[in-house]
Amino acid sequence: MRIVQANKFFFVKGGADKYMIELSAYLASRGHTVIPFAMQHPQNLPTPYAQYFPRFVQTERVRFGPSALRTLSRMVYSIEARRNMATLIAEQQPDICHIHNIYTQLSPSILHALAEKRIPTVMTVHDHHLVSPQYNIWAPDCGPDYSRAGILRGTLSRFHKNSYAASFVQVATHRFHRLLRIYEKNVRLFICPSEYMRRRLIAGGFPEDRIRVNAYGMDPEVAKPEFEHEGYFLFVGRLSEEKGVDMVVRLAQSLPELQFKVVGTGPEEERLHRLAHGHDNIAFVGFKAGEDLARMYRGALAVLVPSTVNENFPLTCLEAMAYGKPIVASNAGGIPEVVEDCITGFLVPPTDIRAWIEAVLRLAYDEDGRKRMAHAARLSVETTFHIKHHWDRLMKTYDEAMQNPAM
Repeated sequence: MRIVQANKFFFVKGGADKYMIELSAYLASRGHTVIPFAMQHPQNLPTPYAQYFPRFVQTERVRFGPSALRTLSRMVYSIEARRNMATLIAEQQPDICHIHNIYTQLSPSILHALAEKRIPTVMTVHDHHLVSPQYNIWAPDCGPDYSRAGILRGTLSRFHKNSYAASFVQVATHRFHRLLRIYEKNVRLFICPSEYMRRRLIAGGFPEDRIRVNAYGMDPEVAKPEFEHEGYFLFVGRLSEEKGVDMVVRLAQSLPELQFKVVGTGPEEERLHRLAHGHDNIAFVGFKAGEDLARMYRGALAVLVPSTVNENFPLTCLEAMAYGKPIVASNAGGIPEVVEDCITGFLVPPTDIRAWIEAVLRLAYDEDGRKRMAHAARLSVETTFHIKHHWDRLMKTYDEAMQNPAM
């Protein structure tokens, strides 16, 4: 097959990008031709298909002037992206297109080009944006829910980039796309990594019969498990508000006899360093990747996932389980579909410090129980979440979309 993989970036910036690139490598290994479609960017991976990519627009910072107008027009409906996709279709003759995150940098205009040429299109729903102007929706008691906010309330809240202008544009664009029903009309099948996200889409009015659940997976061969440990609890992720790293600092403050390590960088880094000042049992070790990250996982007693948003399906959980590490995680969003409470880890309310302390102490001082969970976690990756199951389900979804043009 000739398969277009459409995503706003063609380099690893976040989880959706990593998934798309790993999927592309898998498809290529199976003899398929993979055709990427993304925004031009200096960090993009080299590809002979870059000629079809629409021009770069700046989206990281809120600006005013001509560049802001270009970004706004790209967000709402990009004629350039639609035209480039039409050219790609005409010249490359793809059999199917797999959409990932196309918001802002590409816009859903490309769906019209695909529909005009009757190219079957599936979409992996990596976040909440189909049903909410917020990409992340706060877990209960963690923050306000703006998923149904009107333009005035959304604008005044400054929920997006702490900016009135950015929040207004985000809500207005989301409302416009929902009014057009552009995704519902032009995507044949929606792929949700979790039952949680499936329920969100149905509640948001998306057709239940066109939603398929396909949990992410992991190849257990890429991670050698280590059931012993070096005595520390580990956090891995972006140092941003929604990841709940404050809870890790609070645990270190409350449990000075235990050790905590934080892997990652992000906008909250400086504030978290100040918050942890004077507590020698918590170490911020910065960004880690490859063997350095693997070494951090192998040395951990357990992994902490204190998200304060309704995560769709956090891949950090699979990584930790692959290394044979039990998890203490927020009982929110799709996390309970990955972490089995009292079997592969503990699920606790995201803001309940007493529950977090109890779960951490149980793992720290019940070594037999910790080892049982560690082995169960690894077994879960070898069986339920083995990557081959994910790929098999995905290929069946491709076949279904191609065989049912009337969807």
